[in-house]
Amino acid sequence: TLLQYASNKNASEHIVYLLEVYRLAIQSFASARPYLTTECEDVLLVLGRLVLSCFELLLSVSENELPCETWVLFLQSLQESHDALLEFGNNNLQILVHVTKEGVWKNPILLKILSQQPVETEEVNKLIAQEGPFFLQMRIKHLLKSNCIPQATALSKLCAESKEISNVSSFQQAYITCLCSILPNEDAIKEIAKVDCKEVLDIICNLESEGQDNTAFVLCTTYLTQQLQTASVYCSWELTLFWSKLQRRIDPSVDTFLERCRQFGVIAKTQQHLFCLIRVIQTEVSNLCFLC
Repeated sequence: TLLQYASNKNASEHIVYLLEVYRLAIQSFASARPYLTTECEDVLLVLGRLVLSCFELLLSVSENELPCETWVLFLQSLQESHDALLEFGNNNLQILVHVTKEGVWKNPILLKILSQQPVETEEVNKLIAQEGPFFLQMRIKHLLKSNCIPQATALSKLCAESKEISNVSSFQQAYITCLCSILPNEDAIKEIAKVDCKEVLDIICNLESEGQDNTAFVLCTTYLTQQLQTASVYCSWELTLFWSKLQRRIDPSVDTFLERCRQFGVIAKTQQHLFCLIRVIQTEVSNLCFLC
């Protein structure tokens, strides 16, 4: 198959052949579109996934890395496929066409955000309208993977605060993840403390499910510390329970666990927090006795 063919090439050629795979796949879909029915959800789902996968590849590729003829052929083929699909009222390729013509990382508003220059709300809204939440999510994931934390922080924060995006939970999680990576920065701690506790618990659960236990633990510990210091008891039991499970998972040592509980007890300002700490200690001790 094309994918197998592409994967057999060496690293320097790999991107070129993968791009050709996506070009041919999108072109083939456009050619087959007259014979497909939109009553089947999988039809548009296939195209949507192709577009996102192709964009993910392009995020990590510089145009300078590609032979000129390869890039020109890709752009031409993409435009032709887009035109063909438009005849059936399908504009799934529109964003990809726009982004590739402009340059994947050359949008002037995006460049301002990534360079942490001031941007107007109207500019952010324009970028969101041009790219949509899925493309922006992929940009943030790529920036995080590339360890471009300040850039990922700036972009995720603006998206999380935008009223143009109906569901900002993924952007909020990305923003909090960025903040956790720069702790114990005081500004980061203050930003995390602003988030509703239930939302923090949801983010912790999501991070756990994604295998990001360390980030979940850092977030949980930071938020619990703030609660103890400010005497906030909202969702205190759930937060303490989450922390205890993560602490034991990160470091199974009972002595370490008890010492951390003691440290939390010292800064706790409410009886409720102390009772929560006592309960998790009792639970862990009971589990230990059961194992013995």
